[in-house]
Amino acid sequence: MSDIATRADLELLLRHFYGRAFADPVLEPAFETLAVIGLDDHLPVMCDFWETILLRTGVYRGSVGAVHRALHGRHGFTDRHFDRWVELWTSSVDELFIGDVAEQAKAEAAKVAAGMRRRLFEHSRGQTTGVPSRFS
Repeated sequence: MSDIATRADLELLLRHFYGRAFADPVLEPAFETLAVIGLDDHLPVMCDFWETILLRTGVYRGSVGAVHRALHGRHGFTDRHFDRWVELWTSSVDELFIGDVAEQAKAEAAKVAAGMRRRLFEHSRGQTTGVPSRFS
């Protein structure tokens, strides 16, 4: 096994992760639309996101907040959803890669989940932190 070093590595990781998420009893409902339409449009965006975080390319220019707020409104995310997402991501990384960037991928996923959880739960309660976030 080697470390995550290229966009191709990230695509491999994302395809592996999404394949597992599509079949997961906790996450499958939230991923049902993506599973039906396929990864062709979504995967490049997610590769950009993770490439920016892990490989410092700066290619991601999007915002994940609106999409996830809509999904939260439809599926009512709970701590269980976020915990399972992190668990599947971490095990996917561990199954495919080893090294510093792989460890960073797991740590960053936990941060992403914590930030998304905080923003969605505060938003659904009508609160804001006033702190800008890459998840807005």
